[in-house]
Formats: sequence, structure tokens, C-alpha cells
Amino acid sequence: MGPFSNNNNPPQPPAGPSGGNKLPVPDIEGAPQTVIITPEVDNEGVKKWLNITLAIAGGMAVIGILIFGIYVYVRNTPSYVLSAAFQNFVSSDGQAGTFTFQPQRGGAQALNGDFIGYADPTNPHANTLTINAGQDVSRVSMQLRLFSDGNFVQTAGLGNLGRLISSLHGDASAFTPENIIRLSSLDGQWYTMTSDDIAEIQDVLPQHTMQSGPTSADIEAITQLYLKHQFMMAAQNLGDEHINGINTMHLKIGIDAAKLNDFLQAIKATNIKSLHLTDNDIQAIEKSNVLNGATIEVWINRADRTFEQLRLTRPADTTTITFKSEEVATQRQTVVRPDSAKSAGDAIHNLRDILTTKPTAK
Repeated sequence: MGPFSNNNNPPQPPAGPSGGNKLPVPDIEGAPQTVIITPEVDNEGVKKWLNITLAIAGGMAVIGILIFGIYVYVRNTPSYVLSAAFQNFVSSDGQAGTFTFQPQRGGAQALNGDFIGYADPTNPHANTLTINAGQDVSRVSMQLRLFSDGNFVQTAGLGNLGRLISSLHGDASAFTPENIIRLSSLDGQWYTMTSDDIAEIQDVLPQHTMQSGPTSADIEAITQLYLKHQFMMAAQNLGDEHINGINTMHLKIGIDAAKLNDFLQAIKATNIKSLHLTDNDIQAIEKSNVLNGATIEVWINRADRTFEQLRLTRPADTTTITFKSEEVATQRQTVVRPDSAKSAGDAIHNLRDILTTKPTAK
């Protein structure tokens, strides 16, 4: 039988799958299935928002850099550095350092000395200041203790005062052996300066400005008034210099006349017990050679905005102060109110008599 042969048997459908291989029956009555079609990603939209985000972030970064740059610039301007140095000076627990007074008179030796001042660690209103001038046999010292309601002073080495004055080419003729003994007797005793003491020595200090010795409260009031009316301004930046290995900003200081007047008027209006200013006093101060005839320079530590050196130059002399505040921390101690203090009026009268006594003719 060939493939084209004709027969009477119709074609049979293919056999269905066995029971284990049945095809699933379509669920024509169930809910239609959800078909999810993922759209093609819009790369242009993503790039657009990415660019916008980067632009915003970049703009914020630029603004941040500008603000930081302005901040750094302002913090390094002479005016800011000078103001910060005064703020740190006033708020510090103490200061220490050395000073040199150099007369311009031919042959006169320089007067060297040192100082340290600090507040009581337990009482910021109790302060002490010790000043030493001269070296060896010419050394004279003075210690001040200031409290909010009073002040005390003690001297040492007054017998060396004649040699100290001679080293500066001053007139030491009054320092006879007898007077040196009298001067030495004033040492080692605490004296207090009250308003009554001031009244007793009007014949020695014939002026009305000083009413009593300055207390720590008076000094605090004056310093706070200065911070409100900072009349010292940075007139010229003289560049960076190294002082004792420290990088400093060297500034020449000028006086703002308007702010100086505001400062003096504020003192006049404030009830500062030890200082009384009149309009005539203010005019005299504003015309003073100390302010108008002198050159003031400061060197300020760039790292912590503290004074490293100060120099006051006048036609007749130059005073240079170098600060060493790190010495204060190791020397601060309790500031004790002295007992049995004598009146400073008596001591000043004795000192006046000694210094005005003419040498006995031989």
C-alpha cells in the first residue's frame, strides 16, 4: 500500500495525554488576570534630576566655602584680631611677663623688670600684682592686693632706689645713707589706700581726680567700659613677626578720638569710687602727649589671639612689655587680705620727706 492509496478508514484524532499529563483547563469564569508591562526607563529624566541635584549640592558647597573663607578672612583682619586680644586679656585669669624701659638720654642704662598678676582661684574679685624693677643691688619691688572693697600695697628694696635712679642718669642726691635707712624702714609693711588716706595727702598729690586706691571692682568696671568703647584701633598692619618662636601679627595702634571721648564720658557717668573725672580732666587726657605724642605697637599671637608684646615709644623713652602668661598657671594661689595694715598716707608723707630732704653739707 502506497502513500496515495485510498481506503475506507477515516483519520483518527491523536490520542489524548494520559491522566498524569493533562493540560490545565482555562478558568474562563474567574477574574481576568492582571498583566504588568514594565515601561522603558526614561534616561533623560533621570539625568535631568541628577544634574539638578548635583547643581544644588555644588552651589551649597560653593556657598559653604565662601562663608568659611569670609569667616577665616574676618578672623584674620587686624581689627578683629586686636579686639579678640583685648577680650582675651580682660577675661584671662592673670598675666605675667617682663618689661624694659629704655631712656633716650645718652649713656642711660635700660631698666629691666618683671611682673605677675592673677586672680584668686577661688575668688575672682581678689587679685594680686607683683612688680619688680631693676636687677641685683638695684632691685625694687612692690606688691598690690586688690579686693572688691579695698586695696593694699607692700614694698621691698626701697633702700636700692638710689642706685636704680642713678642707673637711669637721674638725680639720686637725696639718697644719703641716712635716708636710705629711713626708706628701708618702710619695707615689709602693708599699707592701705582709702578715701581718707587720699584726703590726708592732698598736699602731696594736689589734685582731685584720684579719690581712693583702685579696687578690683573699680578695675573690672573700667575694663568692661573699655570693651564697650574700644578706642584703640589697628591703624597699620606691619606684617607677621616671630616673638620667642611664636607667629604674631604686628600692628601699629591708633586712637579713635570719638570712642575715647565716649569711654571717658562713660567713666564720668559711672559710680567708680576711686576715680572722679570732670570735663576739664577729659579734655586734658584727650590732649595728653601719652596718647597723641607716642607710638603704640602690639604683637598678637595668631594662634590664640593673645598679646605677646607691647611697645610704647615716646620722644624721651621706649617701654617694651613681653607677656608670658603661661607662668601664671603654676603660681596662682589664694590672695589673703593682710592684717594690721597701716595708712598709706603716713608712708607717702614719710617718702615725700625723705626724697625732698637736702643732703647735709660736709
